[in-house]
Amino acid sequence: MTKVFRATYRFWVSILFVAVVVQIGAAGFGAFYADSKVGGDAGSVSQKQFDHGFGVHIALGYIIFLASLLLFLLALAARLGRKGVLLTLVLPLLVFVQIVLARVGANTPGVGALHPVNAVAILGLVGYLAHWAWAKHRAGKATVPATSTAA
Repeated sequence: MTKVFRATYRFWVSILFVAVVVQIGAAGFGAFYADSKVGGDAGSVSQKQFDHGFGVHIALGYIIFLASLLLFLLALAARLGRKGVLLTLVLPLLVFVQIVLARVGANTPGVGALHPVNAVAILGLVGYLAHWAWAKHRAGKATVPATSTAA
């Protein structure tokens, strides 16, 4: 059963990596969408326009948080060892901090400036976890002795 959880972990962390890359793209879309709306009659962006531009980014952020919690549970079930479990635990913690930075940063731009910095840390960690999981899988396959069919 551990093999199934390890395989699930590998694929889930890979999906999560792609989701974080898409999340960064969604942030860029929101920023440029808001910028494109500034040229309107009043020269400002309405809250509705701003929310529309960042809607995908906000929703995906919460999905990533839930997905990272699930990844942690998979790490426990897959028995990845102390290092694997603890590193995986850091991911939902960083995503939680990301949500807090977004909320607080809406009123305090200095705190909000840490939001993209934390995003880079999240991307780096989830990328490392994906690489580590796949490398560990490949190393396990390399150590399995080949069976001989010669008589």
